[in-house]
Amino acid sequence: MQKKAIQILPSLLGVVFLVSGVGKSLVAYEFSQILTQYGFDFLQYLAPVIIIFEIALGLMLFFGIRQKQVSLLALGFVAGLTLIFLYGHLFVNITDCGCFGHFKFLNTSPFFTYLRNVVLISALLYIFLNTDGSRQTADQSEMLIMLGILCAVCFTVGYTYAEPNNEATHYITKGKHVNVEVENTVLGEFLTPSKDSTYLVFVFSYACPHCYNSIENLKQYERMGVVDKVLALTFPADSATMSTFNNLFEPNFEIVNHSPKQLFRLTNRFPVSYYIEDNKIRMEVRGLLPCGYLFQQQLNTL
Repeated sequence: MQKKAIQILPSLLGVVFLVSGVGKSLVAYEFSQILTQYGFDFLQYLAPVIIIFEIALGLMLFFGIRQKQVSLLALGFVAGLTLIFLYGHLFVNITDCGCFGHFKFLNTSPFFTYLRNVVLISALLYIFLNTDGSRQTADQSEMLIMLGILCAVCFTVGYTYAEPNNEATHYITKGKHVNVEVENTVLGEFLTPSKDSTYLVFVFSYACPHCYNSIENLKQYERMGVVDKVLALTFPADSATMSTFNNLFEPNFEIVNHSPKQLFRLTNRFPVSYYIEDNKIRMEVRGLLPCGYLFQQQLNTL
């Protein structure tokens, strides 16, 4: 029984690691933004490393190579991520670990995340304690398969890690939120607009360079009379980052901090802006915010 379990368990766990890694590789930027919710901007740069390392562990487990060493590495990896998620859940109110990335139906509640990770840790510990010996190297065909999968994942991570819509501004005048009353959208949780006023709601992250490139344009909107009110929504960063931001830009608009959990219900892509008129979202701007003059020209075409 023990021998059969040692034969089956590594392959099963390898599949779990592979599904998790592939899921994250398909939305690497989104996963990097989840990491920034923990309050340390540099964590976003670990996203590609975590994904590729997880895929490598999954491949080694699946093919049964160096089981004792790999199971110990995987155990430490899962335990470390579990402790990080525990910190985020208790102190930053994070409920989505993003463990399976694109496969969102597998990203369960915190309780099931802890339960799943305890099962994984127990299974990896069982493999580590009961494996006497295993293959030290893969054969040629296995090496080709592993290299092929790693190359495909590296390419996917590189492609999806780039922030979406960062090369050009996208004006969206039709979409599921456009021409919808603010109170009937998630945006209604953040403001109650006055019917006789216009607003620009700018959603950004302190870790987003394209948000920084939009700030000087954003400062024009109230001054030029493009809108009556500018409201910026974000989640807190460390005090040094926020202080640097304020010193650099001296914002002339209101900035309101919300919990990452609440803000990510609205969007996980930054920056995104919403133009509100007559209590309705009239336009959505994804990516770099244009200057006030160009935005006003776009409004004239509505």
